[in-house]
Amino acid sequence: MKAFCLSHKKDVDGLGSGSLAVAATGGSIILSDYDDLVENLRRVPDDADRVVMSDLGADSADFPDFLKEMQRLAKHAKVTYIDHHYMSEQAKRKLRKAGVQVVHDTTECASMLTYKTFKDQLPERARLIALCGAVTDYMDDSPLAKKMMEKADRQFVLLEATLLSLALGDRADEEGFPEMVVAELSRMKHPHEIEGVPDAAIRQLGREASMGQEVKAGGTKMGRLAYMVTSQYSTGNVAKLLIGAFDVPVGVAMKEKQPGWYEVSLRSTSEVRVHLGRTIAKIALRLGGSGGGHRKAAGCRVPVAKVDDMLESLARKV
Repeated sequence: MKAFCLSHKKDVDGLGSGSLAVAATGGSIILSDYDDLVENLRRVPDDADRVVMSDLGADSADFPDFLKEMQRLAKHAKVTYIDHHYMSEQAKRKLRKAGVQVVHDTTECASMLTYKTFKDQLPERARLIALCGAVTDYMDDSPLAKKMMEKADRQFVLLEATLLSLALGDRADEEGFPEMVVAELSRMKHPHEIEGVPDAAIRQLGREASMGQEVKAGGTKMGRLAYMVTSQYSTGNVAKLLIGAFDVPVGVAMKEKQPGWYEVSLRSTSEVRVHLGRTIAKIALRLGGSGGGHRKAAGCRVPVAKVDDMLESLARKV
């Protein structure tokens, strides 16, 4: 069987769900970000007979092109799309009409949904990978994850999940490292058993211990949000630190991933009543970018020239 597994390359949930799909299908991994999803889909050949996608938030500005690629692949392959990001009912109907199996649930993380989908083809150790995705996506209180956590050593799960998350903060930009992690996880290695992960986690832990003061000095408060431009890989961690440093319900961390464009991570507390993912998706689309995510954790990509407009629009909403 010629199988391909596409998954989000930026975090534990993405790598975890990708590794579970690889373990279940024996497929080759293609890691992608949201903004190069269509480009990476085009790498999957017409003669593929199994395609699994996970944690890639496809209901965005490039959905027409995404749908076209899914229609191409579904002509010859069994295609499964697994996600927990917001997706409209219309988008799901179009995918199903194209012959795609859609596994979508916003209450569980992608790793947990992938585990559930392929449970019969996975060994016992796969449960830990699913739980690591849930912990690092702050979704370990979801129905399935909570039930699984009750039968696990919670401290062990938390430590393994944190090790992997910190290691990605240190080495995720290193060519080949995320793919190596997926390969090792698909062989059911625990994160602490993967070469380089513990050392990378310790290095990143040292950085994060001193990052609080940097955030306080470099951040700016705007109404109920605080924002900062950073060079840190884990912009999500910076966004969370901004919330505490400035005692606000929303943190926004921005990084210039490529000239002229900001990659933005947003985090919020339970004080915020709007859905952060849907809110930033609308704002980013209006500004010529794209975005989406969950109620309290989201991301977007916007032109640098439009960032003030984005921040002002978001401040008015939250």
